[in-house]
Amino acid sequence: MTPFTRTTVALAAFTALQVASAQDSRNNAELGTVTIEGSRDANSLHLDESSGSASRLGLSVRETPASVEILSQDAIQQRGARTFSEALRGMAGLSGGGPPSSPTTLSLRGFTSLMYLYDGVRSSGAGVTNRVQDTWNYERIEVLKGPASVLDGEGAIGGIVNFVTKRPDRSNPHKEALLSYGSYGSTRAAFGFGGALGEASAYRLDYSRNDTKVGTIDRNGERIDHFTSGLLVDLGGSVKLDLSFDYLRDDNDAYWGTPLVPRSFATQPTNVVSTPDGRVIDRRMARTNYNVRDDENSSETYWLRARLTGQLDGGWSWRNEFSANQSKRMFRNSESATFVPPASIARDQTLIAHDQDFWLDRFDATHKGKIAGLDNRFVVGGEYSETRFGSQRRFSNSSPATAAQLRVPVFDLYTGYFDDNPALTTGAGNRADTFSRVKVASVFVEDALKPMRDLTLVGGLRHDRTEVDRRIWDLNAGSVTRFGASYRATSGRIGAVYDLSPQSSLYAQYTNATLPVGSLFLLSASNAAFPMSRGKQAEVGFKQSLPAANLEWTAALYKIELDNVLSRDPNNAATTVNNGRQSSRGLELSAVWKPTREWTMAGNLAALDARFDTLVEAGNVSRVGKTPPNVPERMANVFATYRPDGSKFEYFASLNHTGPMYTDNANQIRINGFTTVDAAVSYRLKNALLSFRVRNLTDRLYATWTGRAASQVLLAPRRTFEVSAKFDF
Repeated sequence: MTPFTRTTVALAAFTALQVASAQDSRNNAELGTVTIEGSRDANSLHLDESSGSASRLGLSVRETPASVEILSQDAIQQRGARTFSEALRGMAGLSGGGPPSSPTTLSLRGFTSLMYLYDGVRSSGAGVTNRVQDTWNYERIEVLKGPASVLDGEGAIGGIVNFVTKRPDRSNPHKEALLSYGSYGSTRAAFGFGGALGEASAYRLDYSRNDTKVGTIDRNGERIDHFTSGLLVDLGGSVKLDLSFDYLRDDNDAYWGTPLVPRSFATQPTNVVSTPDGRVIDRRMARTNYNVRDDENSSETYWLRARLTGQLDGGWSWRNEFSANQSKRMFRNSESATFVPPASIARDQTLIAHDQDFWLDRFDATHKGKIAGLDNRFVVGGEYSETRFGSQRRFSNSSPATAAQLRVPVFDLYTGYFDDNPALTTGAGNRADTFSRVKVASVFVEDALKPMRDLTLVGGLRHDRTEVDRRIWDLNAGSVTRFGASYRATSGRIGAVYDLSPQSSLYAQYTNATLPVGSLFLLSASNAAFPMSRGKQAEVGFKQSLPAANLEWTAALYKIELDNVLSRDPNNAATTVNNGRQSSRGLELSAVWKPTREWTMAGNLAALDARFDTLVEAGNVSRVGKTPPNVPERMANVFATYRPDGSKFEYFASLNHTGPMYTDNANQIRINGFTTVDAAVSYRLKNALLSFRVRNLTDRLYATWTGRAASQVLLAPRRTFEVSAKFDF
């Protein structure tokens, strides 16, 4: 019996059990029957909803002086987004997908340094823990754009992405399930249920299994098992406890990119990339995965979270959040693949293991009332977190013997197996065990004051104290290196929102952020001496709802500058300094319009100018004016839904355009822009929604990100089909 068959049988048994148990639960409080007739808020900008990612003050998106975007579970399902990367690429200004080591790496506002939160809590360091995840277990995704260290500390230059799991809800006891089957044997199966527990408590359980096979690229796909749970307990009075235990396991076939080849070699050249020397992607190689056949790209994570809340007299409330996770990851691959004349592929070998433990405790107190007769909201708090990060790191050396051992022919479908021979990893630094401990203590304050009925002033301040302790055991050199670093950073935000009308608001803000010059867990002794990079942003924007026209739209103009970027000394190219600087400025537009009862149109547009203002690389080469890698400067998405009156059918189509971007700082290899189309038709039964979906309708061959080397790119899946059934009980 296959894993999918086992999951399907379990799902069917679970459904039958729930239907039977429902017949025996009539003595409980009557909670009503839930019937979902369509997407409730699949097409909305959610301007009147609050976002915990943007503020801890409970402000709505309209009241927040920042660009905030919320993607609901209904919209995720309507768009057919199976993973985080697929969902995020439809949001304004977001692009990418990242390599197998960090598949949710994206570009936003000219930067690839984003912070990822889970239910409002960071999961240790940004950029290290991003894993592929199924979207089923999440209620919504929130994105706060631009520098945001004032909320969650270092790492958030491009923005914050918050993944919010489905939570317990006594008033919504319905059960739901999903089954899908797609091209090349891809399958998904999921279920979720929850409701009242006793007289005042509630629970929620969700499980999803995703087994996606790309098919158009050999040995490329992902297998995800994800369990999330929630228990909401009323402890009496105003005190409530929200408990969560989550489990995530992914075990993926890793594809690290397709190498460029000279045009003279390619018999089927494509326009996926453009280079000054004429290198191309050869269509004959587009299916080949040059990774070793026994590659490993897996992770296993346990999450425990506890949120305790309560009310006090005088308009005060308090909240304490404790979060802990344990993660183990393994990367055992041949990641780099570069063309070597006349017809070979040079490769490397990498083995990296992570063993990570993280915990955080945050307490804050909020007051809602008046100051000098003016409406005011105020929150003050502090948090402490600690991460212990152990890593084994094994890299092949660059000797001629090793290169010959790992090289394979371009068109030989047998790419071999991982070679554990120690002779391949000789040399200083190629066999090392490391350990890092990162401690962060923070205090923060936010305030929202209304000096006038139509004006809200919002400000925030945060101070972080970070201590890093690093140990490196070089097994080849027989040496042990121990060093530390200490950082102090203060971040702030000041903004104003002016209500032109109850449905229209104009805002402006200034904010800043800090970013380590490298991952704190992998910090080198030389880089530990440098202070953190510092970013700042100025932004103005407009948000409006026009009920008479069934239209919502937002606009934002921004400029971001990042200083203290690592560079080379112009007077001594062998010396690293931190006087580099990069910046971006741009425009973002988002809109949802319902021109008729039957039609809904949604879309967004992002245009930006991102560049290195100061950057010197090895050889005293200047990169001033160049665009940072993996940053497209033009992006657009359009989503159209048509549901005829009285019909059980719904038709959906989406168009995504991503402009060109580069794989290297020199801008010598350009990934050309692309436009893709997805389409779906759905049919509503009483308790089920049946859908047929086509992704990449025109079968476009394109790339989304840089591979392990600058001369290889990650090709996207070609045209695929999927049938699915979503059940609501």
